[in-house]
Amino acid sequence: MRRAIELGWKGIGRTSPNPMVGCVIVKDDEIIGEAFHLFSQVDHAETIALDQAGERSKGSTVYVTVEPCCHTGRTPPCTDAIIAAEVSKVVYGIKDPDPRVNGCGHSALEKADIDVVGGVLADEIREQNKFFVAAKEKNRPYITLKWAMTLDGKIATRTGESKWISCEQSRNIGHHLRNIYDAILVGHSTVMIDNPRLDCRVDITSSLPTEIFPAIPQDCRNPVRVVLDALGATCCTDDFQLYTNPGRSIVAIAPESAWDDTKSRDSIDTDKIDLIECPMTGGHIDIGCFLESLVERNIHSVLVEGGSGIHAAFLEAGLADEVIAFIAPQVFGGEAAPSPVAGGGIEHIGDSWRLKSVRHLRVEDDLVMIGKFAPEKGE
Repeated sequence: MRRAIELGWKGIGRTSPNPMVGCVIVKDDEIIGEAFHLFSQVDHAETIALDQAGERSKGSTVYVTVEPCCHTGRTPPCTDAIIAAEVSKVVYGIKDPDPRVNGCGHSALEKADIDVVGGVLADEIREQNKFFVAAKEKNRPYITLKWAMTLDGKIATRTGESKWISCEQSRNIGHHLRNIYDAILVGHSTVMIDNPRLDCRVDITSSLPTEIFPAIPQDCRNPVRVVLDALGATCCTDDFQLYTNPGRSIVAIAPESAWDDTKSRDSIDTDKIDLIECPMTGGHIDIGCFLESLVERNIHSVLVEGGSGIHAAFLEAGLADEVIAFIAPQVFGGEAAPSPVAGGGIEHIGDSWRLKSVRHLRVEDDLVMIGKFAPEKGE
């Protein structure tokens, strides 16, 4: 199973909206087939590995990280292929959280008199597939907040300068995160102030920490660009790079009834921008509703890169899963210099957003802190 997990990582950033899956087939203490899934290859890991094993599959044991599927999608059910190969045993890691499977694959194999064992290294495999699991169990993408800040907690100077706080290698890690997440999200103020490209400019030849990237895609691709912009402040001009660069852009926009000037809304170039109309709550886009719309578009992971008001909105809504913070050995000072999280803040230390499973990495002179947010404030 550990070999299957290792194989599964080879699909990092290239399996969505499917999970990362590795498969190993063993007979007489010998590996006779192994494979991993890539969405572009269509075929699932089990099918590829069975094809490798050929007739030797009969009487073998199949180790696969995720419960084999039993429904027809782009491919026939993997359970059918396993049953037809006359294997003796199937060992899998996690139950597939997709409601079309979710135990049905296990049952189908048992009905075919195949010995089935589930739950092997399940925690490790759930973490490997945290994007897929969040989409299926929470009906929203997995959300990671990412920022670079100084030692005194500033993401820009008091005049708004922010290039560059972190070192070159830290920035390359940030671009590689874009290379494996489905989408990158910012607020309209970040677009108007920084005019970012929001593309992926990763150097895949540079060494990257395995603590963050157990495997590395062999190519570079841009994430979907997403902007929260209720009244379309960024949408009606060609001045912003993210709309003029190749690739897909999505803007979360308020209902037409919230617009004073509906003509300007009608003038938005929908060939360049995919508009998602969202209800408003407290004068802002209802983020939870918007995230459900992203899942419907097969976006299972979102890297949120600010600004500070956007980070606060995700935290206050309880919709942030993880944070990756780059802390640079610089001090900006200044009460007017922004911090990574704005909003109203908390009154008592016991109400803070706590991190668990915290990891620390050193990248040149920067410190990288990675952690998951506890389900509730103060936990």
